[in-house]
Amino acid sequence: MKKLLSVVLVLTMVLALVPFAALAEDTGYETVTGTIMFNAGHDDSETDHPCPFTYSDAYFTDTAYNYRQDLATVTMAMCLAAGNVADPERYTEGPANLKNFFDQIGFEDFEANKDFVTRPGRDTFGVGIANKEIVVDGEKYTIIAIGLRGCGYYAEWAGDLNVGASGDHTGFAICRDTALAFLKEYLAKHTEINGKIKIWCTGYSRGAAGANMLGGAIDDMIVGGEKLGSNVSLSLNDVYIYTFEAPMGADTAKIGSNVYNNIHNIVNYNDLVVRVAPASMNFGRYGVDHVMPTADFDANYDELKANMLEVFGTFENAGEYRIDNFKYVTVTPGATVDKIISSIKGDKMTQGQFLDKLVDVLFAELGTREDVYAMQGGLQELILPLIGTYPDQWETVKKNLADNAKDNFKELIFNLVTGNEGSSVELVANIILDSLRDAGINDVTAAEAKEIAVQVVKFALPLAVKHPNEIATLLYNIVGIMSAHYGELGMSWMLSIPSDYMLNKQTKSAMPFDDLQRDTWCYNEVKYTYDNGIMNGTKLTSFSPNGVVNRGQVVTVLYRLEGCPSVEGMSCDLKDVSGAWCEDAIIWAYNNGIAKGFNDGCFRADQQVTREQLAAFLYRYADEIIYNGTISVGDGYAKSFSDEASVSAFAREAMLWAVENGIINGTTDGKLNPQGNASRAQFACMIARFEQGIA
Repeated sequence: MKKLLSVVLVLTMVLALVPFAALAEDTGYETVTGTIMFNAGHDDSETDHPCPFTYSDAYFTDTAYNYRQDLATVTMAMCLAAGNVADPERYTEGPANLKNFFDQIGFEDFEANKDFVTRPGRDTFGVGIANKEIVVDGEKYTIIAIGLRGCGYYAEWAGDLNVGASGDHTGFAICRDTALAFLKEYLAKHTEINGKIKIWCTGYSRGAAGANMLGGAIDDMIVGGEKLGSNVSLSLNDVYIYTFEAPMGADTAKIGSNVYNNIHNIVNYNDLVVRVAPASMNFGRYGVDHVMPTADFDANYDELKANMLEVFGTFENAGEYRIDNFKYVTVTPGATVDKIISSIKGDKMTQGQFLDKLVDVLFAELGTREDVYAMQGGLQELILPLIGTYPDQWETVKKNLADNAKDNFKELIFNLVTGNEGSSVELVANIILDSLRDAGINDVTAAEAKEIAVQVVKFALPLAVKHPNEIATLLYNIVGIMSAHYGELGMSWMLSIPSDYMLNKQTKSAMPFDDLQRDTWCYNEVKYTYDNGIMNGTKLTSFSPNGVVNRGQVVTVLYRLEGCPSVEGMSCDLKDVSGAWCEDAIIWAYNNGIAKGFNDGCFRADQQVTREQLAAFLYRYADEIIYNGTISVGDGYAKSFSDEASVSAFAREAMLWAVENGIINGTTDGKLNPQGNASRAQFACMIARFEQGIA
């Protein structure tokens, strides 16, 4: 029966290779179903494998700032197709799978840069581009589709280790710069492409880092008034960037703006790759992170997982879903080899939680970015000979190394945690030799293997001595940790999750603030104000939730809620407004009866705001702007507050209204605390509740 099902599946995939077009009933745009071939996999990475997709031009009728599951899913198919064909000897045909994808969906003029058709080197990067004209609301657009190579790139992998001394990750910046230069070259060559364009770009893994940073660069060009080509125009709403399993490569000093939220990063919380280069070294991603289902965040994970596994099982190279097999290992220092492992438990933490801890431990020990930069050359030279000399066996070698490390797990841990450098080198050298020979590589000598082992042990030994449990857990689970990064797993999630999952079940912060965790009491409200451009951080990576709020900040936020209307022709009698940093906001608020001055005729933009003053600002805004002076307030509070009598007379109606409408809920000890200074977190909560419930 199983054999029959396999035959049926293969026949279905073969038939799906012929694109099928249908007219989408609700859009009027044609829908195309087809199959791409891709080079990745759990248990077979030596051949290309089929993956179905569905495409429609209708996916580009919405603003790029709105995540679309249908567009994200077909984009992942494109990013998988953008990997090199599986056989390294066919490197001149590297982009063949990507071209086939574009052919199926009606994109023309496919071109690949020279790096895509030559054997990959340390700093090369493959880029493929095609285009298609579509009509949206009666206007002609040309979609420029850009696929960035993210698998099958062999020696390019060493470029991932090139962090650079400062700023953006140097190795990933090469990807961005190569892609941007080729895009400009493509548009300059194809002068028939003119008028409005849309950019559709994707990449996987290293390619995803390149796509993410390319999206940031294109957004910056648009904001700065710079054009991609002399004949074309491009809007931020038309930059569709979807990345998959992207490591972090952008300088965090650059990524905080909401402008970049047309960049959507789909990541697996259980994947180590998405955590490097680390945030601790000021690396990050442009745009918004969207996290695939995981037991850590989803109460209905079992249901989501069951649906995913149905799809996962249809991939001929899927193998086993290993992520939930994760187990935490504890070590008994000083014990004998047979008793060195004290426990192996599956209920200590999840794989994602462990990886968070591992990255913190690992990079704390590695030191500063400058320390990593100093050692990166040696790491590259350690890896390059194997990848560059044996590209066709490299994936097999990686898998063999993981399997052999686990087979020799106890002895390896014993030698490392006891600080036995000589025995550790000998064992690691044997593991390397066995892994190479099992992959058909027989010309690496024992001396050469030992030289590599010396470098590995030099790196691993101090970590194992200081953090034995983490290193033991890493080695024990290495196969499962590696499997979280394989493409068909991500594609199975994309094909199986509900269309609104990423919108309604988003669990990963899109905010760049280090001082706000997901379990912070004000997190959802701050995120709402940030996502909607109402409040920004005090710095690019800080929101300062406990910071104070001043009068200038309040009128500025209300001014933003109103859309920052022109104040031309308006006058203001307040003495300290001219030249103030929030001058336009004060003038607008003053003229609309929202802000008043003090008896001395000043506004005092920098004076701190109390909770009752903040309520008064919001009350006046609601009365003047929303209800046109017809707002009504009850006679008393619905529930008793021990200090309600201390509310100032000027703020009584405002506080009654704010409590009545859920804008102020009182403190945990049953008080209104009207004269207490409002914190930025409280301000965000009040604004979010006000904007959602009133405005």
